[in-house]
Amino acid sequence: MAIFILFFNYAFPVASIDVRINREEALKESADFISQHGFDPGAFDKTIIFHSDYHASVYLQKTLGIKGSNELIRQGIPVWFWRTRWFKELEKEGFIVDIDPSSGEIVNYYYFVLEDEEGADLNKNKAMKIAAEEIALQGIELDNYELKDSTIQKQKRRTDYHFVWEKKDCQLEDARLRLRVEIYGDKLGKFRRFLKVPEEFRRYVQGEVSFGRALAMATSIIKHLLIIAAIFILVVKSASKQVKVNWRLWFTCGAIIALLELFDFFNSLPLLWSYYSDTIAKSVFIMDSLGVNLMKAISEGLIIFACGSLAELYSRSFTPFQASRIVPKFIIGYSLGFVFLGYITLFYLIGAELFHIWIPPETEYSNILGMKIPFLFPLTVAVTAAVSEEFLYRLFAISFLKKYIRLLWLVILIPALIWGFAHSFYQVFPTYVRGIELTIFGIVLGIVFLKYGVTTVIIAHFVINATLASLQLLKTHNLYLVTTVGIVIALAFVPIVMLCIFKKRKR
Repeated sequence: MAIFILFFNYAFPVASIDVRINREEALKESADFISQHGFDPGAFDKTIIFHSDYHASVYLQKTLGIKGSNELIRQGIPVWFWRTRWFKELEKEGFIVDIDPSSGEIVNYYYFVLEDEEGADLNKNKAMKIAAEEIALQGIELDNYELKDSTIQKQKRRTDYHFVWEKKDCQLEDARLRLRVEIYGDKLGKFRRFLKVPEEFRRYVQGEVSFGRALAMATSIIKHLLIIAAIFILVVKSASKQVKVNWRLWFTCGAIIALLELFDFFNSLPLLWSYYSDTIAKSVFIMDSLGVNLMKAISEGLIIFACGSLAELYSRSFTPFQASRIVPKFIIGYSLGFVFLGYITLFYLIGAELFHIWIPPETEYSNILGMKIPFLFPLTVAVTAAVSEEFLYRLFAISFLKKYIRLLWLVILIPALIWGFAHSFYQVFPTYVRGIELTIFGIVLGIVFLKYGVTTVIIAHFVINATLASLQLLKTHNLYLVTTVGIVIALAFVPIVMLCIFKKRKR
């Protein structure tokens, strides 16, 4: 745990951002900017999230390191920003305004309007004058830039212009700082301050991400085959009356996980509107999103129900159903969770130094803070992942494979591999590294499961996820958030209390 506390920020880079502008102030800056351009922000719905220029962030960290990246971000290179969105139901007209969290300056502005919207037909010089005035209003000296591109696009009822300037004597490896301004008729249509990342690097990142997703998809197929097998076997054994399990226990466990998933959906509604498509009604959007999350919740509940029921049948000889020493299992679970936190810290410290492994930087601010109940997110992540993954990959998979495979090391390795590489979609480069990291620890979890039972590995998994998901809330130093996060992490005591009660009642 000491290694995790002392060296975590070295292993997992954190972007240095002085967030002086809060959510409400960013919304006000955004509304004022829209008003200055002749629109009434009160006529639009609004939403806000913390966002980034992904490729710029990744490029700076990869080429300059976290220290160099942080220095450039402090100097005003636009990477992180508040993204405010103003929209209307079933109408294209709307805005996105990105606000610098340190200075409150406009980073990006997008005005969405139909192509056949009526507007002016200006000549190029007048359009460029409007663009130059908009740039000057942002406190930018256009004399420090040179024009790189200008195009004209004739619409049905107006003429649009696109201008791109590049800053002189500002070369960040192979990237360039640019301004892009688009004039729709005589109105500002787009304003962007951005780092133009080399196309070769963008293609490299996209290729790595795609490869990671392919690995995750391949292992996800195997995962779903495991789930289907569990449900099929459960149905067959139930029909033949071979199953004698505690149905109420597993149904309750599945229902709790499903409800947590649904609570998390409603908790994240304030952020969901950032992804609203204005081509459908808001009610349809909510129902569609709710339907997707409902199916996810039901599937998670089914995993718990089916895997738990079968595992009880298969593994009574080595799972905690017949365990007598409870406290040691609890201590081992907590200890294993802390060991993992130190393990991943050392893994990525050594990996970065010797094997050129690198991770895109995160910020100390999180969109979790924009949720209705912030602590509910780490609670949901910790509970659902710990219970569903340990039930599937340890409780069911190992129990099932142990029945048919004699080689114990293979029984432990197969679920660890599937579990590990199912996480290859994480932003770690090369993307297969995440699979290696978790496969190694998955083997440890398998060994611990065989010796101490599923309760121990669930507690360990819960502690890991609760701690990692809560880090950004702990860094706020807000008494309410820190206290609630402490309660979330302490909930790992619940299984041990339940087992004590269960054992007492059984006696």
